[in-house]
Amino acid sequence: MNIFKFDSPVMNFIGKVADLIILNLLTLVLSIPIVTYGAATTAKYYVSMKIIRGEEGTLFKPYFKSFKENFRQSTIAWLILLVILAVLGVDWYWIIAVKGISTVNNIYLIGVGLISLLAIFTTMTIFPFIARFQLTLKEAFKGAVIFSFLNFFKLILIAALEVITVIACVWYARWLPLILLFGTTSALYYVNLAVIKGFKKLEDKIQKEEEEKKAEEEAENYEESEPLVLRPDEHTLKGKVEAEKQTFKNLTFPEKIQFFKDYYLGKTILIILVIVFVLWFIYDAFLDKKDVLYSGGLIYVNVTEDGEKLLTDELLDEWVTNKHKKEIQLTELILDFDEENPMPVADPTQDQAIMASVIIGAYDYFLVDAHLIEHYEQFDCYKNIGEYASLYGFSDEDCYFIAYDEEAVEENHALEGQTYINAIRLPEATCEKFGISSQSGEGVYLLLTLNKREKETDDKFFEYIFR
Repeated sequence: MNIFKFDSPVMNFIGKVADLIILNLLTLVLSIPIVTYGAATTAKYYVSMKIIRGEEGTLFKPYFKSFKENFRQSTIAWLILLVILAVLGVDWYWIIAVKGISTVNNIYLIGVGLISLLAIFTTMTIFPFIARFQLTLKEAFKGAVIFSFLNFFKLILIAALEVITVIACVWYARWLPLILLFGTTSALYYVNLAVIKGFKKLEDKIQKEEEEKKAEEEAENYEESEPLVLRPDEHTLKGKVEAEKQTFKNLTFPEKIQFFKDYYLGKTILIILVIVFVLWFIYDAFLDKKDVLYSGGLIYVNVTEDGEKLLTDELLDEWVTNKHKKEIQLTELILDFDEENPMPVADPTQDQAIMASVIIGAYDYFLVDAHLIEHYEQFDCYKNIGEYASLYGFSDEDCYFIAYDEEAVEENHALEGQTYINAIRLPEATCEKFGISSQSGEGVYLLLTLNKREKETDDKFFEYIFR
């Protein structure tokens, strides 16, 4: 069987994936005003359920039709959910940032957690209800809540997929568009599978009620509308394929070109781009093992333009011999200090942001103003660089010593009570070479962050800096 035939299972699958990607992008654009998120998401599920079910229908026409027809109801539902989510967000902020999670009663934590999950799951499922059925807002919320209880574990897995997508986007920031695209598309696909299966019993019940009602109407010649009615299905995918085959067969060559441009050019381009991105990702992530990614952060430290080049492009050239290179970054961390009298302690929220960046591996080293070293060395996230201090002949005066607590000692696999060197002050010659200067004028310290970087890489970095 030719997998590239229009009606082959492979091409049908690729077509569905392309349609779901386009739907996600279209929904993202139409959700930018925030208020329109509900209507855009409802329209997305209206079309995506048809795609997954194999029902015929173009992409854009039914999307905008649903967007218009369900705008009022979807928007009201979304605004209600937005208020609920905002209140829960404030509650979690109070628990974590103000009160402290360790001081909050466990029963209260569990209660807020369950309510938060229910609110999130209701947000995930209410719009498919509005898209699939004609019902009141109260019935939509009731259906979404009941559905969330009945499919609790499925929705947890789908939510976990979305969380993993976000984490992957942060961890592999350079691949954010591709990861986000496939992560959200996969989540959309599995949500559709869950709601389609969950709706099946309800649809059968509605269908049976409609048939019984129709029989009664015919017998009694009496009409009465149902409060909950399935939206009419369109033609099947098989019928569409056969019809388009016949249409395409009867067209002249110029007409075939025009037909392809009108209906399949956009999807074809999208599929080609996706394939190129996937192949590029596989090559970049798995096949090219010689690449080096090494990033540093500047804390109240200045670096000249030439020095920045030495710490990025020139450093990369030292390590990588092949043509395909990953970028080495040097980022200035903007700190909110009084320029005339800089404080030695930074904004706590700023510290949290820096710590988060260390945890996700965004920085391999920091250059810190000596005026702030007492504050930033307390993060307990730095390597013991005493070996390098001895190797390159640093005196005790130029080293910052710290005795780790028991937990930190265990983390670093060292002897308890031993003193470590967390930071070393850069010599004046090194600072001049790289154009490095502290904003306080007290000198600059170098620290290495705890990460999965191989020791060989750190060795090369020190050799490059102090040779």
